[in-house]
Amino acid sequence: MTDTTDFEAKRDIAEIAVERYRQGRLTRRGFVAAMGALGILPALNSRAMAQAKEIVVVNWGGTAKDVLQEVMCDTYTAETGIPVVVDGSGPSAGKIRAMVESGAVVWDLCDSGAGSAIILEQQGMTQPIDYSIVDKSKVLDGTAYTNGVGNYVYSYVLATNPKMLGGNVPQSWADVWNVKDFPGMRTFRKSVRGMLESATMAQGVPLNEVYEVLGTDDGINAAIAKFRELRDNIIVWGSGSDSQNLFLQEEVAIGNIWSTRAHLLKDQMDEGTFTVSFNGGVMAPGIWVVPKDNPAGTEEVMKFIAHAQDPALQVKWLELIGSAPINPEAAALVPAELAPWNPTSPENLATQILYNDEWYAKNQVSAEEKYIDALIN
Repeated sequence: MTDTTDFEAKRDIAEIAVERYRQGRLTRRGFVAAMGALGILPALNSRAMAQAKEIVVVNWGGTAKDVLQEVMCDTYTAETGIPVVVDGSGPSAGKIRAMVESGAVVWDLCDSGAGSAIILEQQGMTQPIDYSIVDKSKVLDGTAYTNGVGNYVYSYVLATNPKMLGGNVPQSWADVWNVKDFPGMRTFRKSVRGMLESATMAQGVPLNEVYEVLGTDDGINAAIAKFRELRDNIIVWGSGSDSQNLFLQEEVAIGNIWSTRAHLLKDQMDEGTFTVSFNGGVMAPGIWVVPKDNPAGTEEVMKFIAHAQDPALQVKWLELIGSAPINPEAAALVPAELAPWNPTSPENLATQILYNDEWYAKNQVSAEEKYIDALIN
């Protein structure tokens, strides 16, 4: 199986955290915590090994590291007295495998993806989640694996600048392909991830049949053909900040972007110039994995995962950085003004699908080649 973890997306959340820290909207402590939540803390490399009664959580750096530290880790320390630190160096599957194989494991908990979690389990590099401690009912359906469990969610969503469209806002991916009624430039990711789903839905395919249709060559080719139709109206984005800047500079009127960037844009753009729809969104969950022989021991890290399932803490995470709660109980606690921007509110959940790592493991490489060719040739 190919590792389909979207490392760019995780680094983008970290980058958002850096921006918020620079703006003074996150404390230094909070910034470090956020990086920890994503599994990034390069300075910890010199620590060599974690202390026996210390939990080291690894994420992808940026603001998310500080937020993770403040929201999840410091609160656990306050309750238990056990220090929890965040390493933002990026827990790639390769790094985890190298640690386990060398017998020098320094990480206790890693922010991974479903693809990596499945691969690492097959290779014997991670531990089973102890569901007698971690509550499987506190994650979205489809995000509880034998050796991994969901920790947060971001989505690929339909973003629009209504002012540039005279107030006429697209409501579906079919509208996005309608350049007559919705003229202007669109932005899509330069990678195929999260993009072919929108082109498939634009053909009228129901949510629950998207990956079934994309499971055939005809389905993939039809989605690629939709991008050929639209390519004169497309500006691609490479990083999350690229997509954000395209809207801020009013270079595009419509886009398929990450919900975490939409969370920032709602505060940065003038009233009436930015909105988002989760209709046809694709939800991508982060997945906790525990390396084999982690220094803090299995039970302690399972207790930390259970602590991080607290709905109030997950809502705080959404408020600070835009990563959505994976615990369904959290939706009721989300402030009313944030609910429309929350990928996992009941209303938004009903109109989205879950990112399919198995499909990407099988098809991503070949589909990516076709997608890029459609955009440039």
